[in-house]
Amino acid sequence: MTTRCGRMEVSENVEEYLEALWLSEEAGRPLARITWTAQQIGVSAPSTVEMLKKLEERGLVAYETRKGVKLSEKGRAIARQIIRNHRLTELLMKETLNVSVDEGTVCGIEHHMTEEFADALCTLLKHPRLCPHGNKIPAGECCEKAS
Repeated sequence: MTTRCGRMEVSENVEEYLEALWLSEEAGRPLARITWTAQQIGVSAPSTVEMLKKLEERGLVAYETRKGVKLSEKGRAIARQIIRNHRLTELLMKETLNVSVDEGTVCGIEHHMTEEFADALCTLLKHPRLCPHGNKIPAGECCEKAS
C-alpha cells in the first residue's frame, strides 16, 4: 500500500466521502445514511453504495446494509487530516490573506497539502482551535509540541 505523509494514498474522490462521514459524526450521527452521504457528495444513492462498498474493502469504513456507514480508524485518520487541511486553509484565507473564504479554492487545496505543510501552516496561524465557521480544527503534532 502506498502512503502519503504516513497515510494510505487515496484519491480526492475517496477523501470527499471520508470527509462527509467525518461531518456526519461531528453532527452527532455516528452512522451516516446513504441518502445523506449521496447528497453531500452530489451523486446518486446507488453510486454512493457502490463506493462505500469499495471503501469497506479497503478498510476505510464499516458499511451496514440498510443502516448506514461509519469511518474505521484508518478512514478516520485520513478524514481528520482532510478536515484539518480544509479548516486551516479557510482560516489562512480569512485571517491572514484577508480574502473571502472560497470553498472551491479550499476544497482544491485541502487534497494536496502534506502533513508537514499543514503543521507549518498551523504554526504560522498560532495553532488555532476553530475555523472561521466556528468548527473545531483537529490538532496536529505541531500543536502538541507547542504546548
